[in-house]
Amino acid sequence: MSLSSATPAPVTENGSLSVHVRTSHSANGSSPFRLEAEFTAAPGVTVFLGHSGAGKTTLLRCIAGLHIPDQGRITIGNIVLFDSQQKIHLEPARRKVAFVFQDLALFPHLSVQKNVAYGLRRVDAKEREQRMDMILESFQITHLRNRLPHEISGGERQRVALARSLVTGPSVLLLDEPLSSLDERIKSSIIDDLHKWNEAHRIPMLYVTHNHEEVLALGEKAIVLQGGRIVAEGSPLDVISPHRCEIMAPSHRFENLFDATVTGIQEQEGTLTCRVNGTSLELDAPLTRVALSARVRLGIPAGEILFASTRPEMVSPCNVVCGRVKRLDQVGKDIEVRVECDGAEFRVHLPRGSRNCPRLRVSDEAWMVIKTHSCHLVRAGQLNTLQRLFVFVCTGNTIRSPMAQAICNAQIARRLRVPLESQAGFDVQAVSAGLSVQPGTPMTKNAQDALRQIGIPPPNHSARSLDSETAAKAEVIFCMTEEQRQKASGMFAEAASKIQCLRTQGDIDDPRGKDQAAFITLAKLLDGLISERLGELGLAAAE
Repeated sequence: MSLSSATPAPVTENGSLSVHVRTSHSANGSSPFRLEAEFTAAPGVTVFLGHSGAGKTTLLRCIAGLHIPDQGRITIGNIVLFDSQQKIHLEPARRKVAFVFQDLALFPHLSVQKNVAYGLRRVDAKEREQRMDMILESFQITHLRNRLPHEISGGERQRVALARSLVTGPSVLLLDEPLSSLDERIKSSIIDDLHKWNEAHRIPMLYVTHNHEEVLALGEKAIVLQGGRIVAEGSPLDVISPHRCEIMAPSHRFENLFDATVTGIQEQEGTLTCRVNGTSLELDAPLTRVALSARVRLGIPAGEILFASTRPEMVSPCNVVCGRVKRLDQVGKDIEVRVECDGAEFRVHLPRGSRNCPRLRVSDEAWMVIKTHSCHLVRAGQLNTLQRLFVFVCTGNTIRSPMAQAICNAQIARRLRVPLESQAGFDVQAVSAGLSVQPGTPMTKNAQDALRQIGIPPPNHSARSLDSETAAKAEVIFCMTEEQRQKASGMFAEAASKIQCLRTQGDIDDPRGKDQAAFITLAKLLDGLISERLGELGLAAAE
C-alpha cells in the first residue's frame, strides 16, 4: 500500500485520540500475530494491561507511526495520522506523539539539560530556555541539569526521559512500562509529578504496565488486551477485578484455605485487609470488588510462604506472621511445616535439605512471610500474580549466563534475608538461557570453581535455549553483549522492550580459553553489575 504524507491541519487543542487498527506480523517464521483494536482515549491517563505478547507495544508503535497497520484509521482531534482507505500515513516526526520506551534511550554523552533540549533545536533560545526551566522544575531535576545520565540514579533518568518527551508539547504521550524497574517510593513520586503535569496540560496519555498499583494510582481509564484484542474497558476498579485472573498466570493449588471477613479496603494501595475468622490475625490481599464486612475465603499456596526462624526484614510490603511449629511431615520432595498462629494453622512447604529443616523442632517459634499477592480470594477465581523473573542470556549458556543466574539468586536471597534454598519458593528469581545451545550441557568446571571462589554454591545446571514462554514471563532479560541483545530482540519481537545489556557500557567478554583468573574476574564483575541492577529494580541491599 502506498501512503501519502500530506500536510496536516492544525491540531485541535486537547483533542481525543481515536484508534481503529488491524495489523498482523510474524518474526523468524513464527505464526503471525494479529492485533485488532478500536478505542478512544480522551485527555487524561488510559492504562493498558495484558500479558506480555498481548499486543500492547505493537499498538503503541502503530500510534507513533513506527509500525504501519494493514487497515484502520488513527486520529488526534481533527488530525488524521493514518487512514488506510485514504492512503494517509503521517511520518512519525510530524505526529506530535511522544514515546517513552522502557530503556529510556537517553544520549549518554549529553548532559541532562542537553538531553531534554534535544527536541527544541528549532525553537528560539529564549523560549527554549523558558520551556527547559519549566519542565526541569516540574519533574524536580533542575539541580541535575549539568550531569550526564550515568551520573544520576535510575529514578532520575526516568524523570529526564519524561521531561525530554513532554518539553516539546506533544499532543499524545505513549509510555511503555516506564517505571517497571523502580522501587515503590520512587515510582510513587514520579507518578505524582506525572499527575500534576497532566492536570495542567490534559493530553491523552497511554500507559502500558503490568502493575495493578500503577493502574489504580495513575489511570483514569483502563483497557485490557488479550491475544491482540480488547477484552475489557472501563474504570480501573471495574476492569482490574473481574479480569485479574485472565491477565495473570494460571492458578496454584491452595494448601491453606481460611474463611475470613473484609475489615479494610485501601484503594490507593490496591489492597484489602481480611481477618481470619475466629482469630485476631489480619492479612492483606490484592484489591478486588468486594464490600467491607464481606465474608470471603483466602487461599495461600504452601510453597509461596517464606519461612524463617527469626523475624525477617523484607524489601516490600508483606504479611509477617509469628507462630509455633506444630508438626513436621515429609510431603513428596518437601518438608511440610505446620505452624499454629492464634488458632489458625498454616502449612509451609520447605525443600528437603533446606538449612532450616534440621534445626526445626515442634514448639519452636516460627516466622512466616506471606506476600500480599500470595493471598488469593478464591471466590474471585483463584488469583495468582506474575513472578518477578530475571533472565540472563548468552550464546552457549554454560559460562556467563548460568554464573549470572547463580549470583543473582544468591543476592536475592541475601536481600530478602532468607536461606538460598527457600528463595526458590519465593516470587523473585533468576534463570539463564542461551541463544544457540546444545541442550543439557553442564556449566563448565572453570565457571563452577569461580563461583565457589566468591562464596556462591554452583547450581545444578543444564543448558537450555531461550524460548517464547520464558521471554513472555520475564520482567527483564539481560544479555551479555550488544550483538546478543540485537539477536534476542529479533527472535522475540514482542519482548524486545525488556531485553537489554547487563553491562550498559561495553560487552561482557567470554573467558573461554583463558586461565582461571579470567573466570574469577568475570564472577566478580557479574557480582557487581547484578548488585547495581537489583538496586535499580527495587531490591534493596541488606544492611
